[in-house]
Amino acid sequence: MQENNAAKIGLLAVAMLGFAAILGIALTSGNDIEGANWTVDELLVDGAPVPPVSGTEISAFFDSDELSGAAGCNTYFASYRLDGSSISIGPAGSTMAFCSAPEGIMEQEVAYLTLLGSVDNYSIDGNTLTLSSGDDALIRYGTGNAE
Repeated sequence: MQENNAAKIGLLAVAMLGFAAILGIALTSGNDIEGANWTVDELLVDGAPVPPVSGTEISAFFDSDELSGAAGCNTYFASYRLDGSSISIGPAGSTMAFCSAPEGIMEQEVAYLTLLGSVDNYSIDGNTLTLSSGDDALIRYGTGNAE
């Protein structure tokens, strides 16, 4: 009888460990930078948060060490590496179109791609992704739940 109880306790312990592992995956998968289409809500330009130029969209899609998206006028791509909440983004390449409208679009694109190269950490709070350098937020994205 005691052997039967020990076997039941052992099975219960294994089941609880499995449940804990599944719960841990479920709780952390919502905080993943990868697999979501992030859209810029604001850039930190000259120390002040600035929304994207009206009529433009800046986006980022992180997937398997490759970052891609729209920079306002052109599409871009870069490599990246994650280590916990640290991130390093390699030099960005982009298509080479010139957009004259809306006003400021090319300056915004240069600022965005430059900021990407400066980030060293990230955080996710709900549907908001923030890329930072040290304690300074540089780029804030929203709507991280669209895939």
